[in-house]
Amino acid sequence: MAAVESQIFTVILWLIIIKFSQITVYPYLKPALGSISYGLAYPVGILLLTIGSWYLGLAGLPVQLVLLMFAVLGGFAFYKKQYELADLKCMVRWDIVFLAAFALLLTVRWFSPGIIPSGERFMDAAFLGSIMLDPTVTPADPWFAGESLSIYYYLGHWMMGVLGILAMGSNTVVFNLMIPTVFALAAVSAYAIGVLLLKRHQWFPILVLIIPNAALIWHAFTGKGVIDAWWASTRVIGEGATINEYPLFSFLWGDPHAHLLACFNQLVFICLLAVMITRWQDLKGWGKYLLIILLSLSLGTMPAMNSWDVLIYAAVYLVTACLVWWRIDRHQVRKLPPFLLVPVLSLLSYAPFLYQMLTAGESSVQGFYLVTTTSPVIEFLGVYLFFFVIFGIYGYSVLKKYPWVIALPILFWLSGYASLGLAVFLIILLLGKKSWRPEIIFGVVGLSILVFLEIFYLRDFMGDTYYRMNTVFKFGFCAWFFLGISSLLILGNWFKNLFASVDTKKIWAAGCAGVICLAVIFAVGGINLGYPGGTLDGAAWLSVSHPADYEGIGFLQKTADPSSVVVEAAGTSYTYGSRVSAVTGLSTIIGWTGHEVGWRSGIGDISARIADVRAIYEDPTKTISLMEKYGATYLFVGETEQEMYTIDLPPEDLENVFSAEGVDIYRIR
Repeated sequence: MAAVESQIFTVILWLIIIKFSQITVYPYLKPALGSISYGLAYPVGILLLTIGSWYLGLAGLPVQLVLLMFAVLGGFAFYKKQYELADLKCMVRWDIVFLAAFALLLTVRWFSPGIIPSGERFMDAAFLGSIMLDPTVTPADPWFAGESLSIYYYLGHWMMGVLGILAMGSNTVVFNLMIPTVFALAAVSAYAIGVLLLKRHQWFPILVLIIPNAALIWHAFTGKGVIDAWWASTRVIGEGATINEYPLFSFLWGDPHAHLLACFNQLVFICLLAVMITRWQDLKGWGKYLLIILLSLSLGTMPAMNSWDVLIYAAVYLVTACLVWWRIDRHQVRKLPPFLLVPVLSLLSYAPFLYQMLTAGESSVQGFYLVTTTSPVIEFLGVYLFFFVIFGIYGYSVLKKYPWVIALPILFWLSGYASLGLAVFLIILLLGKKSWRPEIIFGVVGLSILVFLEIFYLRDFMGDTYYRMNTVFKFGFCAWFFLGISSLLILGNWFKNLFASVDTKKIWAAGCAGVICLAVIFAVGGINLGYPGGTLDGAAWLSVSHPADYEGIGFLQKTADPSSVVVEAAGTSYTYGSRVSAVTGLSTIIGWTGHEVGWRSGIGDISARIADVRAIYEDPTKTISLMEKYGATYLFVGETEQEMYTIDLPPEDLENVFSAEGVDIYRIR
C-alpha cells in the first residue's frame, strides 16, 4: 500500500502542476475570453498539456518535457509584465471553485477508493497503468499483449497518466485523482458559463454536475436501498435496455471511464460557443482567431477522448457558426474563412491519432438505423423531467399566444410517439421566444438530440435487446449538458434578484458550507460499496479481500520491467478476472474477453488467445513455447487460475520467484 505521506505528496504535486499549467496559459487567453480567461485557463491548460505530451510521446521523447512549454509561456508573460498582483487577487474565487470541487470528490474517493471489478474500473485502471509504465504513442493494450490501444479513444487516460508521471505518483493512487480532477475542471468551466451569461448567481450552471434525475428521487421515495436506487436511476428507458447515466451518478459511482473523463471538455466547448454567440462582434483581430484556435483544440480533442462526443458537437458547431455568421457578420462571404478554420484545425490537431484509429481495423459501429421501439413517456420523464418543467414554464407565454401548439404532442402521442412529440413541442416553445440567447440555443440543441435518439440509433455489437444502449448512453450524456446549462441559465435569470441584499462574502461562505455538507453526505451516505476506504490507494482493498493476490501484485509492481508480459487467467468482462494487469498496467495475453471482442471486431483472434492461456496452465509441453510466443516473462498462479484451470506446469523450465498462501509467481528460467 502506498504510504499516506506518499499519497499526500502526490496530491500536492498534482495540484501544483495543474496550477502551473493554468497560470502560465492565463495571460494568453485574455484577448478572446476576457473576464473568464483566468478560470477557463484551468481546462485549457490541461488540454494543452495533453496535446503537447501526446506529440512528445509520438516522437519518442520524455513527456516531462511538456513542462518546458509552460515554463516558456509563463516566462515570456512575466517578462511582458502580464501578471499584476491586484488582478490576481481578484481571481481567487476561480481557485476556490476549482479547489472546492476537487476536495469534494477527493473526499468521496478517500472513502471509496477501490479499483474493483464493478463497472469498468479494471479496464480504466489497466489503461492508466499501461500509459504510466510506458508513455509512448501508441500505448500498449494491457489486455492484448503485443498490440496497442489504437483501437480505443484513450486520450483521457493519457491525460491523467501524464499528470501522474509528472506528479511522481503510483498508478493506483493516480487512479483516485482522475475523477476529482475532471469534476473540478468541469465545475470551473460551468462557472465560467455563469460568469459570462448571468449577472448574479453565476454558480448556477455548476449544478448541472450534481442535480439528479427524477428517477433517482422516485426510487428513493419508494424504499429502494441507496445502491439499488443509484443503479436503477441509470436504467430507466426501455426497462434497462438503455443506459441513462447523468453526471452526479457517474462522478459518485467512481468509474473514470472515457465518457466521464471527457465531460469537462464538453463544458469547455459549450462555454466557447457561448463566447462566440455573445462576443463575436466585439472581438478584434487576434481575439477572433484565438477563439477559433480554442474551439479547434476542444473539438479536435473530443474524438481522441470519447469519439461519440464529436458526432454531436461538430454538428452543433456548424449550426452555431452559421447562425453567428448569418446574424452578426451579415452572411458576408469574406468573413466566412475564420469559421471554416475550426473543422480543418480540429482534424489536424490529432490527425495521427485519428489515422491510427481509422486504420486499426474494422469499426464495430455499422451506421445509423431507425429506432423500432420508442421511449415510453413516463420513462422519458424519469430522466429529463426537471428540464422539461423549466422549459414548459419558460415557454408558457408562447403557448398562450399560440394555444393550438398543444395539439402537437397529442397527435404524436396518438401515433405512438409521445416522447418524441414532447421534445418537439418544447423545441417549438423555445423557438417561439424569437430570441437567439445562448440558453435558448442550447435548450433547442439538447432537445434536438433527444428527438434524434427517438428516431435513430448507431448499430454496434450490443445485440438486439440492447441495440440502443450505447447511443442513448453516449448521446444522452451530451444532451444532459445542453439541457442542464440551458435550464440553469433560465433559472439564474429568474432568480437574479433573489438574495440581492445579501453580502457576497456571506454567499461564498454559505457555498463553502454547502460543499462541506455535501462531502459529509457523500462520504457516509452509503457510496462505499462495502470496500475498505480511508486511503487513496486503489489497490488497498485487495489486502483485505484477496491478500495473497495483493502481495503477488505488489511483488510485480516492484520488480517487473514495464515491458514485461504476465500470464494470468483469461478474464470474463465485469468480473475479478484480469486483476493483475488491471492493477499493475502490465500486459497480459488476453484480458476482459468481451471488451476485446468489441474493440477488435475482425482483427483479433480472441478465441485463440483464450485457448493458448488454458494450454499454458494445463499442458506443460506447451507452457514455455506459448509464453515465448507472446513474449511473456511471468506466470501468475492464484485462486482465480486454480479455479479456472487444472494447473500442470513444467517445474524444470520455470523458476518460482514469489510464493504466498494461495499465490505463486513463476518466471522462465
